[in-house]
Amino acid sequence: MITLQVYHQRYKVPLREYLDTVQEFSDPWDERAYQYYTIKQLEQVNDHGIVGMVRQEHDHEYVYLDAAVRYPVAEEEQG
Repeated sequence: MITLQVYHQRYKVPLREYLDTVQEFSDPWDERAYQYYTIKQLEQVNDHGIVGMVRQEHDHEYVYLDAAVRYPVAEEEQG
């Protein structure tokens, strides 16, 4: 059995930066676009977490992402 530890990564992203990053998506407000943005952010810091559900809110300046990122826990860490 594999146990996963879930952490929330939160991002406050300038709207233009977000839209530029997800420009290949026909709908930038689709969860797949949010996940893509989050994966790119994790890659920049060499974080190998597994991106799950990502929630989004936005206003005229920023996109606010709340991403569930999962990490496998080694058996000896499970206690």
